[in-house]
Amino acid sequence: MKKFMTLFLTIGILIFPMGIGSLQKARAAEPIKIGTLLDLTGPMAFLGPLLKSGIVKALEEVNYTVAGRKIELIAEDTANDMNVSLEKTKKLVELDKVHIILGPLMGDAQMAIAPYLADKKVLASTFYSGTGELHTKFKNWLNYPTTLVGMTIPLGYYAAELGYKEIITLGGDYEGGRGFIQGIKLGFEAKGGKVIQQIWAPVGTTDFGPYLSMLKKADCLAYFVPAPPEQVRLLKQRKEFGIKIPVLGTILTGQLVDPILAELGDIAVGLQGQAVYVASRKDPLNEKWVAEMTKQFGHPPGDFESNSYAITKAVLAGLKATNGDDSFNKLWPAVLKVKINTPQGPLAFSQEGVAVVNGYIVEVKKKEGKYYFDIVKTYEKVVDPTMKKK
Repeated sequence: MKKFMTLFLTIGILIFPMGIGSLQKARAAEPIKIGTLLDLTGPMAFLGPLLKSGIVKALEEVNYTVAGRKIELIAEDTANDMNVSLEKTKKLVELDKVHIILGPLMGDAQMAIAPYLADKKVLASTFYSGTGELHTKFKNWLNYPTTLVGMTIPLGYYAAELGYKEIITLGGDYEGGRGFIQGIKLGFEAKGGKVIQQIWAPVGTTDFGPYLSMLKKADCLAYFVPAPPEQVRLLKQRKEFGIKIPVLGTILTGQLVDPILAELGDIAVGLQGQAVYVASRKDPLNEKWVAEMTKQFGHPPGDFESNSYAITKAVLAGLKATNGDDSFNKLWPAVLKVKINTPQGPLAFSQEGVAVVNGYIVEVKKKEGKYYFDIVKTYEKVVDPTMKKK
């Protein structure tokens, strides 16, 4: 019996290292699968390809490889539908075996899939901010470029710094819209201002006349509507109604892309508002990236490409730090330690997974017949005031 046990242990000692080595080789041979949920059909379909191009650019820069492991990108269409989003999420996790999911864009869809992803321990990321619940309740989301509230806080600050005492807000009536407006309100009130009226319009509003006719007398109207066509209608109808009250808009550079600016014409000149990314920002890294993106995709990049590119770069940096280990317990803490420069500016994360980036105030200007955005103020390392600082 003793001889048998000695022989068994000897064989085990010889085989076990070989087994571990084989497992490591097998694992290294498997690709890291990154899933992304995009609106490729439905009312937000024009944004899906923009978001995908930012992801693709970041992956191409590393030749779809990190720490010796190949990367496979699996894109699914959510059609701007919460039920479809959950269905496609389950497909990515259970059939494709992804451990990382980027998106979806809309806040309602994020909340629909959040409980499932938290249970499955999948690292997820927003494309254009998310509700605070993503980091306080579920704790597996990278909230980029910050929370809904954090992103528009600078616009509230700026309105007060302009000397406005009372403002009105007009927002899209859905999860994201209410979050963005809440940020403006908190920022303005923190500087001593008062929001005297809040108006909510359904997503896809075709006539803003009834809402504009409700406006009380105030120093300024701060607004957020989710789609560029809505912003065009709002600004055009403001002029048609002869409303002189100054306006401040949100995510201007993301919505007022070149074709939209051309459609608005001089109506847009002088318009000020908040932006997360500005393609014209003077920075060597940004200028190089803009040139490359323009050459590859045929048009200058905007917020959506910048956001998806930056969050993908952050995930890649985390994967490099874990030597290619994409398991949640290894990748999550690694990404939280990431500090990189992106076309948007410096990027770091709070201990909760909320990105800390610069916020910009921009103004639409015209030069030699062309419309462009000029940065009038930068708020560095913006933090959602409802969060605890590091």
